Amino acid sequence: MSDSLVVCEVDPELREKLRKFRFRKETDNAAIIMKVDKDRQMVVLEEEFQNISPDELKMELPERQPRLQARTTDDVCRE
Repeated sequence: MSDSLVVCEVDPELREKLRKFRFRKETDNAAIIMKVDKDRQMVVLEEEFQNISPDELKMELPERQPRLQARTTDDVCRE
């Protein structure tokens, strides 16, 4: 049983956006919110944010609908 179960595919445009997001040079807080499109069984981009705090991002997410997120922060641990 070496076959793997594929539940959802990732949209090719989203895959490229995530690659660019991962290697971006900016140092501000940013986030990509993704959702599962049940009809196409695909993870797709829902919204993209720039200069957003973790608290603001939390307010943008729906309470009862699952979402995936990729985010960067410029938080620095200060003592």
